Amino acid sequence: MIYKFTSRAKKAIELAQDEAVNLGHNYIGTEHILYGLVREGAGVASKVLQNQGVTPNDVENKIVDMIGKEVITSQETLGFTPRSKRVIENSFIEARKLGYDYIGTEHLLIGILREGDSIAVRILLDLNVDLPRLYNEIVTVINEAEDVSKGGATNSKQTGSYNS
Repeated sequence: MIYKFTSRAKKAIELAQDEAVNLGHNYIGTEHILYGLVREGAGVASKVLQNQGVTPNDVENKIVDMIGKEVITSQETLGFTPRSKRVIENSFIEARKLGYDYIGTEHLLIGILREGDSIAVRILLDLNVDLPRLYNEIVTVINEAEDVSKGGATNSKQTGSYNS
């Protein structure tokens, strides 16, 4: 399936790939996507992660602690892990549920949260991130953006809830 990403989400995926290469990993895992989201710097995901005190250095250090850093031995094309593919699928489903035709950084982060048993979620927990609070903050930012784009109209759309 072909997904459409915002420019910020594309940048986050590129940063995820760069981080995987830098760490000598031959795949893009959820942990790399999380790194890309926080490192991107301007999207909804980056902002809400920073509000919770998550930094790119924190995420990178946790990746190295959990998985390690390898010496790069090949320049073969990196593929997404099955779990990372599910994160992207979940992101697309979440975006569609919210009425969007594209995947933004906020949808990628929700996709990570929905894929509960992942290295990215373990990193967030290790960094003492309150996952339900993080999810609620994402939803609040999405709703505020919708309200602004609709000229301040009240948003009556149900956005669901976070289930850990």
